[in-house]
Amino acid sequence: MSANPNFIHLKNTVPDNRFTLLQGGTRSGKTFSTIYYIIWLCENYKGLEIDIVRDTFTALKSTVWKDFKEVMVMHNLYSPLNHNKTDKIYNLNGNIISYYGADDPGKIHGRSRDFLWLNEANQLDEETVDQLFPRTRHRVIMDYNPALPLEHWLDDYIIDYPPIITTYKDNPHLTAAQIADIERKRDNLYWWSVYGNGERSKPVGAIFSNWEVGEFDTSLPFIIGMDFGFARDPDTMLMVAIDKKRLRIYTKELLYSNSHSTNDLIDIIKQLVPDKNIMIVADSAEPRTIEDIRQEGFNIAPAKKGPDSIRNGIKKLMDYTIIIDKDSPNMKLEMTNYSWHDKKSETPIDAYNHLIDPLRYAFEELDYVGMYFG
Repeated sequence: MSANPNFIHLKNTVPDNRFTLLQGGTRSGKTFSTIYYIIWLCENYKGLEIDIVRDTFTALKSTVWKDFKEVMVMHNLYSPLNHNKTDKIYNLNGNIISYYGADDPGKIHGRSRDFLWLNEANQLDEETVDQLFPRTRHRVIMDYNPALPLEHWLDDYIIDYPPIITTYKDNPHLTAAQIADIERKRDNLYWWSVYGNGERSKPVGAIFSNWEVGEFDTSLPFIIGMDFGFARDPDTMLMVAIDKKRLRIYTKELLYSNSHSTNDLIDIIKQLVPDKNIMIVADSAEPRTIEDIRQEGFNIAPAKKGPDSIRNGIKKLMDYTIIIDKDSPNMKLEMTNYSWHDKKSETPIDAYNHLIDPLRYAFEELDYVGMYFG
C-alpha cells in the first residue's frame, strides 16, 4: 500500500500542513491509504487521539470502519480486548481511535482530538466542520470524490492546500473485472469525469439556467417564502418579488440554517420580519408550526399545492429571469445544482431545493393575487 500516491502524499504533507486533501475517483485507494497511514502513525507514536468521522454512523460502520477493522485483522493488529464497541473506541498501540458519525451532535460539539480524518468530506455540511476543526489540535485529513457543486465549503481548502488527485489506475489491487466495470462508464461524461478521472465537473441536467446575480428590487411589493427543515435539512426563508412587465423574479435569501425549535423560529422571524403585515407563505405540510407562528401575530399562510405543483411551478419559473441577490450564497448553490432525476417525465431530484421550494410557494401566491408590478 505504501506505493499508492495517496499514502505517499499523506507522509509528505501531514507533518507540515494543517490540512491534507485526497481527491479521487472511485476505487482510487484514498480510504485504504489513509487507514494504512493511521496505522503507521500508531506504530511510531503513542498517546495520540485520532477521530474518524463520516456523515452518518450507519455509513461509517459499513464502509470506513469495516475496512479499518479488516486491515487490522489481516495484519494481526486487532484484539477484541482493545475494542470498546459501546463507546466506539479502539486502542491501537496506546493511541485512542474514536469513530462516529456527524449525526451524533454530542460528539461533534463536545470532543477534542489530535488528528481528525473526515471520510467522504464532501458529504458533510459546513456547520459540522466548523465545529470539528477548532477542536482538532494538530492535523486534519480529508478524502473526497469531486462530485461537488460549483460552490462548496471545500473550495477554500482546495485552494490553500492543493489536493493530490488519483484515479482507479493508481490502485494496483483492483481486479480486471473491477476495472472493466469502471471503464464501462466512459460514455457517461459526467460520471467518467468525476468518478473515472477524479476531476471536478459541472453537473449535467441542471433545471434552471435562467438566473443571474443582481440587486433585489426594493421598489416592488414582495412576500416571503418559507420552508421548514427536518432532521439535517435547513429551515429557510426567501424574499420574492415579481416584475411581470420585464419578466423578472427577484429573490433574496433571509434564512438557511438547521436545528431550530418552533420557538427558535419565532424569535428568528421577529428579527427578520419586523413588520408583521408582510405576508409569509410556508410549507403546508407543517400546519401546527404555521399556527404557532400565526399566534404570534405574523401574517403567515400555508402554500397552495395543487396537482403536480412542483412540475407546474418549475414551468412557470422558467418563463422569467430569476435575479438572485448577491448576498444569497445558498440560493446560487441551489440554482446551480437543482437537477432532473428524469427529464423526460420532468421529475427533479429531491435535493438542492430548500430555497427553491419556498420560491415556488411565494411565486404561486404572488401570481394568484396579482401582487406584482404591472
